[in-house]
Amino acid sequence: VLNNTCTAILSGTVTILVNLSNVPKFLYRYHQYSFIAKSNKTTMILALRQDPSYWCLDDISVTNNGTEMWQNGGFELNSLTPQHYTYCNPDGASASGIISTNCPHSGSYSFYDGSVKYSDYLSQSFATVIGSNYNISFWLANEGGGPNSFLAIIGG
Repeated sequence: VLNNTCTAILSGTVTILVNLSNVPKFLYRYHQYSFIAKSNKTTMILALRQDPSYWCLDDISVTNNGTEMWQNGGFELNSLTPQHYTYCNPDGASASGIISTNCPHSGSYSFYDGSVKYSDYLSQSFATVIGSNYNISFWLANEGGGPNSFLAIIGG
């Protein structure tokens, strides 16, 4: 999952924020993490696979002293354009991630991903100050059982 064209943009130390594998169905859960920047540019990558059903991801936030660094975290702009996100599906997995009205946590849209057999990847890079603390949060729901995986990693 970590060694492919989608994760090649990461350099230096990579931190795993969460690694879920073959977990049962669950409603939206709040995830919150913190990290200290080790680079002037940081990238967070989310890798998703959900063979029998879908993941729902919404309200992504990365803040530093109250300033939001993550763009379009609620997916309300209804676009995966490079202006905000980099989407990568290196193995051509079917039922891959889209912005959808199927399962928003708030607002009208969320990222809806049922990538089959292989993970697909959603990432965003943002400016950081070395040594500063950043808070990361998002809401995640799992609409079905395994096989599935969800991985959130961050690095410079």
